[in-house]
Amino acid sequence: MKKIKFILVLCFIATIISSCEDTVLNLEDPSAPADTNFFSTEAELEIALAGVYESLAYVRAVPFPQVLDHSTDLGFSRGNVAGTADVTQGSLSSTSGISTGFWSNFYIGVQRANTLLQNMSRAEEVSNVDRFSEIRAEALFLRAFFYSYLIELYGDVPFRTDVITSLNDEGLVLSRTPKAEIVTNILADLETVASILPNDVQERGRASANAANALASRIALYNGNYDLAISKAQAVQNTGITLHSDYESLFTAASIDSEEVLLSINFADGTKTHGLSVRQGSRFGGWCQLVPLQQTLDTYETINGLPIDEDPAFDPANPFENRDPRLKASIVTPGDVWTNHETWQHSDSLGCWRIENGERVERVFNPNSANPAGVTITDNVMDPVTGTFKTYNSGGANRFTSFTGYFWKKFSDEPALKGELAVRPVNAEHPIILIRYGEVLLNYAEAKIESGNIDQSTLDAINLVRERAYNGSGIPYPEVTTMDQAELRKIIRRERKVELADEGFRLFDIRRWGIAEKVMNGTAVGGPANGFSVIGGDLGLIPNIDDDGYVTYPGAPIEPRKEKGDHSYRDLETRLFTPNRDYLWPIPQAEIDAAGDVNIPQNPNY
Repeated sequence: MKKIKFILVLCFIATIISSCEDTVLNLEDPSAPADTNFFSTEAELEIALAGVYESLAYVRAVPFPQVLDHSTDLGFSRGNVAGTADVTQGSLSSTSGISTGFWSNFYIGVQRANTLLQNMSRAEEVSNVDRFSEIRAEALFLRAFFYSYLIELYGDVPFRTDVITSLNDEGLVLSRTPKAEIVTNILADLETVASILPNDVQERGRASANAANALASRIALYNGNYDLAISKAQAVQNTGITLHSDYESLFTAASIDSEEVLLSINFADGTKTHGLSVRQGSRFGGWCQLVPLQQTLDTYETINGLPIDEDPAFDPANPFENRDPRLKASIVTPGDVWTNHETWQHSDSLGCWRIENGERVERVFNPNSANPAGVTITDNVMDPVTGTFKTYNSGGANRFTSFTGYFWKKFSDEPALKGELAVRPVNAEHPIILIRYGEVLLNYAEAKIESGNIDQSTLDAINLVRERAYNGSGIPYPEVTTMDQAELRKIIRRERKVELADEGFRLFDIRRWGIAEKVMNGTAVGGPANGFSVIGGDLGLIPNIDDDGYVTYPGAPIEPRKEKGDHSYRDLETRLFTPNRDYLWPIPQAEIDAAGDVNIPQNPNY
């Protein structure tokens, strides 16, 4: 067989040779094109559609939205999970795995959708007319979803809506289509989808008219079409949808059927799980690989609705008190109880309390805290619980916290993380949210702000999100009342950062706001190894937060992790963002090399 020139050919082959769990079909001859008898019944169309949905579960061990967020100023990826360090350290290239992986997977999704759309007419006469129309609409929705990520990651990309049926087909290789043209096409498809599907999700994890309009509002906002972003968000609002009552439980299995969730990646116990909880959890039950940065925690406002550097009531010695409830709903902070243990960031905290029914019942030894840098310790260290001396040959992170001192509660399945270290960490099956109503409200508000069309509905959208965050806290939420565009712009950008943290939006936000070269250059900071008694108490240092939400630490000591903890913030990683290159990811070099006579230009400066 001659050299395959383009990834869509690989997508075509992948579409037709694998089992329905991984792709669409399972044919007797895996090297042959799609069976001409397939797509001939409604049941076969459903199998094919399930294969298209399967492409949403890219990077199953770590779902793709969280990979994207840990490629930004929100988080730190210990061990370069999924290749994120290439992005954060400015070393992304046309052969980097993260760039080629996202490209390949989303194009596989496109080709699966195209295969279904082009062949489904075979089953039209034997299918329920309404369901046939819905299957087509769902495939159009998913294709638009995949392209929406491709254009935001890479800019202009090859745009294909037909199916490759032979390696000898004309048009096998396509050059890059202007992003604006693709936006026009996928928005038109989403208009069609919204006219066919019901507003409400009929089955968990499936598309709906609300999901289509929500996605359209996102795409329009990202591309500066504020009027359309407003109207599509309004279309969702007008259906009477409401927010989930409790922000923290929204990201657990408890919200599996919440009406706020418009699209999610679904998993099934024992057959299809994800490892996000394991990667995000502490070393008591997890690996603490994907963790939030100090800059992320310092973005959350005080209960007075102010940045911490603007609120005189903020106490730097006790920085997690009187803060936006979404902070502790999203992130485990020092002193919190998580997986039945108290969490402390001190690197020399050798003992930790196990908690049952809210009571301290047992002191447990924390061996990794004696060895935070991951080097061999040959001297005996006293176990403060038993008074005996022990020797350690491994380490790396405080067992009950992480390298930054914090870890994500959001999307982490606490029950799955409660096993002992000797037990293999358990993967989880709770859904990963891709589109939800909270985002739609923020899309609406930002589009109104940026278009200069500020009215009470703009404030209402923001305040609905903020009010939900405080629900059950007993604290009145800080209502936004200003109509000043500059102030509202600062508020909406902070609001998106904290409300949507760890959901995969940050990369696209900092790009379109033009602040990536600011927030993605410099030092990624972790919490002080011995808490805030010195940094915040003795020194009284308070971070500085500018109008873009960029957090800096003037006058504060920031050092690499030491063998024994001191009061310095932790220097985790030096980050680099080159603005004339890094606002787009590179086209995979293999695609360019294989294109032959077709010109597929690379993005600038790669």
